[in-house]
This record gives sequence, C-alpha cells and structure tokens, in this order.
Amino acid sequence: MSKFDRRKPKLPDVVANDSIRFHEVRVNAEGEALGILSKAAALNAARQRGLDLVLVTENAKPPVCKIVDLNKFLYQKKQKEKEQAKKQRESRIEVKEVQFKPNIDTHDFQTKCKHVQRFIEKGNHVKLMVRFRGREMANKQVGFQIISRLMETVEGLGFEAKPSLNGNRLIAIVKGEK
Repeated sequence: MSKFDRRKPKLPDVVANDSIRFHEVRVNAEGEALGILSKAAALNAARQRGLDLVLVTENAKPPVCKIVDLNKFLYQKKQKEKEQAKKQRESRIEVKEVQFKPNIDTHDFQTKCKHVQRFIEKGNHVKLMVRFRGREMANKQVGFQIISRLMETVEGLGFEAKPSLNGNRLIAIVKGEK
C-alpha cells in the first residue's frame, strides 16, 4: 500500500454555477446591480461574460449572487482568511512569567527588571511570582517589598491583578500603562 494519501483535495465551501439551488437570485456584476433574475437568466449572463455565477449571501431574500471569475474569487477569499488569522495572532496578548525568591541579590533583581521591561515593551502582560520555601513563609512582607520595588524600578507599569498570596506563592500580574 502506498504511503501517499490519494484522496481528492477538499474543495472550498463555495456554491457556484449549477450548484446554486435557488430559483431567483439578486445578481451583481462588476460593480453594477443587474437586479433579481431567474437562475437560468443569471447563469446565461455569466456565461456571456465568460465568468462564473457565485453565491455570496445565502440568507438574504432573495439570495445574492455575483458574476466573477471563480478562481479569482477563491484566491481573494483565501487571502482574506489569511489576513484575518494574522490580525488575530497579532492582537493576542501573551502572559510572560518572571519568578523571584525572597533573598534575591541586587544584580539578579536588576536583570529580572530588564526582562520585565522588555516584555512590557512588546505589549505582553507579565506575571510576577515570588516563591517562598520553608521558613521564608514567616517573612511574607519581603515578597510584597520585592514587587513594590519592581514597580518603582520599571517605569510605566500598572497592576492588572494586585499581589495576592496563593499558598507558598505571591502572585501579581502587571501590564504596561498607555
């Protein structure tokens, strides 16, 4: 048996020409409205121009069809879908995470502040986490001090979620202020 899939490629969900199941349709061609025509008259008008009759809006009364080149229509539809997917990807906000420990050194703190600054400049939200282990839980105020020190160090930050203690972790989510 062959490794290759021999099934036919899936055709797009576009109803065109003889596949249109409505008797009367509203027809548009090259920017002009031809009005409400029977399916046969609309197909005739499309064939005279050497183009295809494509169903655009099925839910309208009567349904709307367009006289266009089918391949060009499919290409434009595909490009539109790609553009919408790209915009959706770009508008998505990521949440980055930066972890601290209560006994963090000053240089390590400065490095993490630079990371937070870089994430904020890219438009991401940042989850700040101070993790306590063992006896460090006795000094929870240190975690609040670390977060407040970070807020003072990095400019243009605002809380999306205020610092809250969750088990042995102090968690806050910050975002850039615009």
